[in-house]
Amino acid sequence: MSSFSNIDEYIAGFDGDKKTLLQNIRQLIKDFVPEAKETINYNMPTYRLNGNLIHFAMFKNHLGLYPGPDTINHLKEDLIDFKTTKGAIQIPLDIPLPKDLIQKILLHKIDLMKDQKAGEWTKYNGNWAEANEKITQIINNTVLKKEFKWGGDVYTYKKKNVLAFSGFKNHFALWFYNGVLLQDKYNVLVNANEEKTKALRQWRFNSADEIDVEKVKQYIEEAIKLVENGIEFKFEKPVPKELNGLLKETLNQDNTLFNSFNTLSKSKQKEYIEYIEEAKQEKTKLSRIEKIKPLILDGKGLNDKYRK
Repeated sequence: MSSFSNIDEYIAGFDGDKKTLLQNIRQLIKDFVPEAKETINYNMPTYRLNGNLIHFAMFKNHLGLYPGPDTINHLKEDLIDFKTTKGAIQIPLDIPLPKDLIQKILLHKIDLMKDQKAGEWTKYNGNWAEANEKITQIINNTVLKKEFKWGGDVYTYKKKNVLAFSGFKNHFALWFYNGVLLQDKYNVLVNANEEKTKALRQWRFNSADEIDVEKVKQYIEEAIKLVENGIEFKFEKPVPKELNGLLKETLNQDNTLFNSFNTLSKSKQKEYIEYIEEAKQEKTKLSRIEKIKPLILDGKGLNDKYRK
């Protein structure tokens, strides 16, 4: 599969009607969402606005649109004449570009994302330009691929998360998703959260000058080799969380809410239970319960908006 550094290169790979169609949908998106940023993600033309807004890609007999499962589900009545999957819409090449439908898709996706903000782990990146550049240059000489996940860039190999990095208020961090398996010959890796973090390990720097290029390269190469050899941390199946306290009382008093909660996956139920348990004061617990009620009734998980 060819790789593309920008949308111009992608479109240049086609000719005739396919090229014209790609140019038209590009212009449609740019006109409708001029503030969206163009990029290439998953080797497809992508527009970002507080995260991935939409991808599109050309195939033999159709144009694929990728606005995400929530939008496809919301507009399922409008999409009845099109073939869809959980995350994709297929537009046949033998029909005119459905501009009104695409604008409706964009409008709904914008509405979903309007309150979404970049993750806390990218907030201070502007203060660490030199460190960012130094790590980026090292990674650019590896086989790692950059993908956008959880509000920031994650570097992967063979579709496995390998590392990410970001500036924080008081330090710059490079973290390895299977860091617990690295030899850590220089004894620099730390566990940022002993209670929750099992495999991930961070390497923290107080300045760009502390980043030793050769040492960092060794750690990155070892992390890539773990993926190459099929070695990864095996997570133990978590013990199911038991409902208790105020959340249990609230659910028992509302049959609709109770039934909605029980239709959620065990992992989503666990997120809600832990979210309430983490609050120390009763008034905070009650405030959080009111906040999550509409999410539960909509069949959503606490952190769904951060997932791809």
